[in-house]
Amino acid sequence: MSSILSNPVRVSPQQERSTRRLAGILDAAAKIFVDVGYEAATVTAIAERSGSSIGALYNYFPDKQSIAYTLVNQYTQEIEARWKPLMEQTETLTHAEFADQFIERITQFAQERPAYLSLLAAPIRFRRDPAVRKASRVAIANAFQAKNPSLSKEQSLLAAEASLQIVRGMMALYEEADSKGKVLVVAEFKKLLTLYLRGVLSEDEASAK
Repeated sequence: MSSILSNPVRVSPQQERSTRRLAGILDAAAKIFVDVGYEAATVTAIAERSGSSIGALYNYFPDKQSIAYTLVNQYTQEIEARWKPLMEQTETLTHAEFADQFIERITQFAQERPAYLSLLAAPIRFRRDPAVRKASRVAIANAFQAKNPSLSKEQSLLAAEASLQIVRGMMALYEEADSKGKVLVVAEFKKLLTLYLRGVLSEDEASAK
């Protein structure tokens, strides 16, 4: 099941009090998603934990799915804000350094925002706006082209998508693992991403293909 919601918030807060209330609802939802998971979470529980009435919550969100989507959208923007500065350094980094820093920035965020992992494991796919999603891929693709100018636009976009899919696969395993297992998962996927980038971004290897 998937969902594309361009504006899940029914009413954008116009006053500071409303902004605080909305933030409180999202913070309460995040904690409940971590405590009981997406499926067991209820709008009633979120309202009670945030100190809001059901009516006040429904003023902002039509359902639980919209609350979750808003959090996913927020988290995705925060993650991108962490990895995008790395793109400016790609040209000077080794493949291993890039893979290490890219994955570290994402896993560090997941540790700080545990609800992100809970929502990734939810039995619903929260799809981003295609234009926003493409912009993220283009940012990575441009960095890859700077690293290896022989890459075509199509090749660099494919490499960007493949790299993100590698990280997405890592996060699925990371979410399920215990503390020791998380360390092993991260180490293994750093190796995997390094090997992939070495094959794609090394000019000598790319020209030989």
